[in-house]
Amino acid sequence: MRTTTDMAAERGRKKAGAARVFSRQPERIAALWRRMRLAAHESQAVPGPSLLDGLVEPFVRELGLTLEGVETSPWSRTRAVLRLAPERGARALHDEFALLRRCLVDALEVLGGGDTERQRINRAVDEAVDSAVALLQRLADPKADGPRVPFGGLVVEYFERPSHARRAPVGRRDERSAMH
Repeated sequence: MRTTTDMAAERGRKKAGAARVFSRQPERIAALWRRMRLAAHESQAVPGPSLLDGLVEPFVRELGLTLEGVETSPWSRTRAVLRLAPERGARALHDEFALLRRCLVDALEVLGGGDTERQRINRAVDEAVDSAVALLQRLADPKADGPRVPFGGLVVEYFERPSHARRAPVGRRDERSAMH
């Protein structure tokens, strides 16, 4: 029969394992997030570029350090590029962060994390969303309040151009010669 101390030790090992995967192998969680993102945009031939791509790995790494006990905000420690697209608006940021949150919580459950770790992840994602939306609002109105929790990386305004690619009708062969 397992004792209470055995169960507590096992929980501690699982918690440490989750933190270790987040901090030392963030690319694994980022790959899961990318697969989830593609699945969420299945109806589109090619989903639009992600505003968070390139930011996920560093953010997950910083989340892992938070799970290991670092006290400062993982969002403020993240060194990456955050893209803000005024044309997409705050809804796009909320959608992308919601998908990232779901991915992080799912990964945490698989790795054996508990309620305390889930709360830390949710708090960090809430800070990130609030900060990103505040930064987006400041693009539209420089007098708007800045983020409560500053972002540690570079913020760029992302301009999207409509695609002018010409599509050939189905069944029609392209007159250009193939190059092999």
